[in-house]
Amino acid sequence: MASVASTLNIPASTVRSVVNTFCQTSRIAKVPRGGKRISRIEQSHLDWLPENIDEFAGRPVEWLTNQLNEYFQIQPPLARRTVDRAINKLTTYTLKLMRAESERYNDPERIEVRQ
Repeated sequence: MASVASTLNIPASTVRSVVNTFCQTSRIAKVPRGGKRISRIEQSHLDWLPENIDEFAGRPVEWLTNQLNEYFQIQPPLARRTVDRAINKLTTYTLKLMRAESERYNDPERIEVRQ
C-alpha cells in the first residue's frame, strides 16, 4: 500500500481506507456525504441576479454579493461562494473573481521576471 500511496502521491491512510471499503462493501464509488444541502438562495434572489449582472457588468462577485445582501436584507448574509454557485447554475454567465493587486504587480521589471 505504501508504494501505491507514493506513486499516486496521496497519504497511505487514504489508500488503506479505499482498500478496506472495497473489501467490506465491494464498491469503489463514493457515497454521498451527509449534511445540510438546502440552498439559502430563493427564487426572488435568482430573479434579481440577471438584471443586476447585466446592469453592473464587470463588477466582481463579491460586490454583487454585497448588493444582494443589502437589497434583500439577508441575515446572516449569503456567502460569496453561494452567490457564485447560483450564478453558474442559472445562466450562461461566467464571472471572474477579482482581487486587488499592488501597484508593483505591473511594474515592468516584475513583468520581465515573470516571463
